[in-house]
Amino acid sequence: MVKGVAVGFGVIVLLALIPVIHFVGIPFGPFVAGYYGVSSVDYYGGSAGRKAAVFGAWFGTWMLMVFAIAAAIVTAATDFDRLAILWVGVAVCTVYYGSMSALGAWYAELRAAP
Repeated sequence: MVKGVAVGFGVIVLLALIPVIHFVGIPFGPFVAGYYGVSSVDYYGGSAGRKAAVFGAWFGTWMLMVFAIAAAIVTAATDFDRLAILWVGVAVCTVYYGSMSALGAWYAELRAAP
């Protein structure tokens, strides 16, 4: 599962770095990352929905770490006085990235099923 999440994370970074694509790639990146990332996951005993939910939970955890580190750097480096808004943004983005990657993984699993 970690290998698939790493592939999905790489897809998100790649979509964010391409100059014109990042306007569309950042909002739709988690879905695309879930779609391509779950194909790298080795056999996982369970239904497609369960595999997608576990993938989304792992992906959301990785993104929580990334967003929390970024928010901590912003908090420490600047005199940002609206900390509640910053940390609510971390929570909202984490849930968004986790759920969208789970939907992308689920779609890939359902497409691959006979």
